[in-house]
Amino acid sequence: MLAATTIQAQVVSSGFERDVNRYRWTSNAFVDAAAGGWELAMANRFVSDAYVQYDNRLRFRDENILRLTVRRPFTRVLSAEVRGRMDWYGLSRAFTQGLYAGVRAALSPSAFVEPTIGIAADRRPGVLQDDGTLPQRLDTGPAFGARMGARRTGGPGYQLTLEGEALWQQITPRRGRSLQFAGGAARDFGSATLTTAVRVASRRRDTYQSASFLNRNVARSETIEATVSDTLDASIEFLAPVYRGLRLRAQAELRANRRQIRTHRAPEETLFFDTDFDRRALDASVGLVYDAPNLAAQLLVESTAASEQRRLTNGATLPPSEATQKSNLLLQADFDEGIVGIRGSLRGTLLPRLAVLLTGSSRIVRHDTPEANPDDRDEVYHQAELGLQWLLSRYVQADVRLFGSWFHAVYLRSERSAENNVQRSLRLRPTVRWNPTEHTRVRIASEVRANYTVDDFVLPGRRPTDQSAREMRMEAALDQRVWMDTDLRASVSYADLRLGRLLWDSFAEIPFDTLRTYNAWLRMETGRRLRTTIGWRLYLRSDYDRAATVQYERVGTDGTVIRDDKGQVLTSRITRPGRRWIQQIGPTAAVSWQRGPSEFRLDAWANIQRVYHRLYGDLPEVSAPRIRAAARAGTRRFIPMMTLTVVWNL
Repeated sequence: MLAATTIQAQVVSSGFERDVNRYRWTSNAFVDAAAGGWELAMANRFVSDAYVQYDNRLRFRDENILRLTVRRPFTRVLSAEVRGRMDWYGLSRAFTQGLYAGVRAALSPSAFVEPTIGIAADRRPGVLQDDGTLPQRLDTGPAFGARMGARRTGGPGYQLTLEGEALWQQITPRRGRSLQFAGGAARDFGSATLTTAVRVASRRRDTYQSASFLNRNVARSETIEATVSDTLDASIEFLAPVYRGLRLRAQAELRANRRQIRTHRAPEETLFFDTDFDRRALDASVGLVYDAPNLAAQLLVESTAASEQRRLTNGATLPPSEATQKSNLLLQADFDEGIVGIRGSLRGTLLPRLAVLLTGSSRIVRHDTPEANPDDRDEVYHQAELGLQWLLSRYVQADVRLFGSWFHAVYLRSERSAENNVQRSLRLRPTVRWNPTEHTRVRIASEVRANYTVDDFVLPGRRPTDQSAREMRMEAALDQRVWMDTDLRASVSYADLRLGRLLWDSFAEIPFDTLRTYNAWLRMETGRRLRTTIGWRLYLRSDYDRAATVQYERVGTDGTVIRDDKGQVLTSRITRPGRRWIQQIGPTAAVSWQRGPSEFRLDAWANIQRVYHRLYGDLPEVSAPRIRAAARAGTRRFIPMMTLTVVWNL
């Protein structure tokens, strides 16, 4: 008699995307099942990308990750578990497998320990041989580890959680290690709460490395590069009431990472570099938080201290010139950084129909670097936002937002001091929403944005590089229910961006480019469970092209086309400044079907792209008509796009 099988959850999803020069296939499967006392959990993720190269060849990048867990309880205390993993990376031709078996012992209803033992295998390319072959190396060996977890509630308002996992792999001649421990505790002191969390991880990964370009005269050998990364994350948060809805909030977080790279099995005559990387960061904040039915506000003071250091550890075994060059290169990336700031926000209802939002922040950054790195700088950044939301009636709602920012960067080294600048930004975005009926929705929005970048000073003999960017944008969208289960959707937008050389003293500008963008999309949707959409999209952009190149037919002095001996028309190229137009137009379609948690969706659209120019300046008199005609005709290209998504939930 066969045991009953129960599938608790099964999710299968797949998708396909077609972009300009990329094809992507995706597949995901998640299964939880039980049969005859056995419990099965499986997760598989597959991604395949194909890129179209310039020679119309496809380059693939495939990845597949599989995780499998099989569990069988024997008693209330003991159970057996088998875990498997399989990772495949097509681009690097790497294939990693592991199978582990263990016994889980439940020390209590909320604590367990699970020792495991198994076998691991790793296949990847070795070192390129003199005859041009690239052998595949397969390393196998035993693996062992342990898992544990515990959760304890010591009393009212006290909770402790612990989780840990350790795994060692002896895939001779390489080694692998993955250690991870996480713990958290929460304690209530009356109305106050103290929460702490700690996470410690250590990982080692060995890879084969061929001799570098410094060892071209040395016989080829397979060296092993071992990378060990140790990570520490710790945080603490304290929340306590002060008065009614006012609370005190204090938080601190420590992050540390140390990465060591060591080279093993390298011949004595080869040159290699062993390095250490250390990064530490401490974040702290303290402030007040207020919550009330019609008002929410917070004011926080924040501080961050971060440091990065890189070192060459085998410099004593290297030639002095190589050790000095590598040490100086590593030193250039080191830095110490300190940040102090204040941040606040306020959300409230002033009147029954009027709500206000106010946020702001100020921050000071000090970025210190060694003498070899001229990136030493100080920064000051201020930002503010004011928003008003007004319910004019049950049908009309208005929203106005005003953004402003001020940023000042000062480089302390003379090599980059000419880059000191101040950036000012102001943006206004009003929006009106009109819903006259439950089947009609109209949204109209506009935006005005201005950015000004001004250098602190100009070096003698150089032109100022101050720049302005001003943009006006308008948007409109309509959703209209035409009849039952059929909707009409339309959206249009227009943007005008003007760039210019800024004259800050007189607050004037000399324009050098104008970018205009037009976008329109009209579509009709119909259906309930099976819903189809068909529409038409138009996109148009124009900007200034300093060097527009046009290919045209060559003509003689009499105006006739010049051909070669085979009768082919000869062409020439000419480059002139002009205005460039990019036009994309084409149909769009979509089909979606949903039944319960399962879903199918197909989106497809086609772009017929045309790029043409209007040239400025003088042209050769004989060929001018043909040049202008060729510029207006431009080039055409058909770009198909498609996205397919299928999700099955059983």
